[in-house]
Amino acid sequence: MQFKNGTDVTKCILYEKLIKPELPTLQDEHTVHEKRVWEYQMGELTKTERVLETNLCNLFMVVISLCDTDTKNQVESMEEYPDLEKSLDSLVLLNLIKKYVYTGSMNNLNKRHNKAKAHLNLMNLHQDRIQP
Repeated sequence: MQFKNGTDVTKCILYEKLIKPELPTLQDEHTVHEKRVWEYQMGELTKTERVLETNLCNLFMVVISLCDTDTKNQVESMEEYPDLEKSLDSLVLLNLIKKYVYTGSMNNLNKRHNKAKAHLNLMNLHQDRIQP
């Protein structure tokens, strides 16, 4: 699967929210050419927004399929998941997975400790010479 306009998806994941492109403005006193350019830009903007929303929905399915069974079961048992599954919001899904990884099965007890342990486990991954 290849995402079109991947930079928008990357920005959304980086800021953990949906970032829509800026709307072009049309001045009150405009020429016919400026109006056609504005209409073209608005058409391209609607295509970009549609592609971005489709890519984020596809990303939801990719992320949930990449989770191991324990993580998937824990995320699906959270209260927010049924609404999330209807909207296919990948950013909220990533936040739920992040919440599960940092809290574990402790239900928000020792959250800082769990977050530090998760980072330490990530940094302790060993890499062979052949692996990229």
